Amino acid sequence: TTSGARYQTVCGRFRGYQIGSPDAFRQWNDAIQRNIETYYVDGVTVTYGLPGNRQHVFTYAAGLMETSDGSSCPCAGGTAPPQFVGSDYYCESGNPGPGWIG
Repeated sequence: TTSGARYQTVCGRFRGYQIGSPDAFRQWNDAIQRNIETYYVDGVTVTYGLPGNRQHVFTYAAGLMETSDGSSCPCAGGTAPPQFVGSDYYCESGNPGPGWIG
């Protein structure tokens, strides 16, 4: 780590509220390369390290709805996360989408 402290586990909690239309991992501007130093998620990400040498820990993504759409979570047919995120993410939506019966 940047402070020299060693760790094996990162714990935390946050509360998110869906407002507007979050796009999970969807990329809207092809001119911006998705990497850890730029915009790559509508959500919260945990990283460590200094700019230019940042390492990914975990990402919490917010998708538009729980149905297939490029702005949805990857499990619902949305855009896959960038390679550096790997499987270290969680994605959900507060909007179940059309046709939802609950």
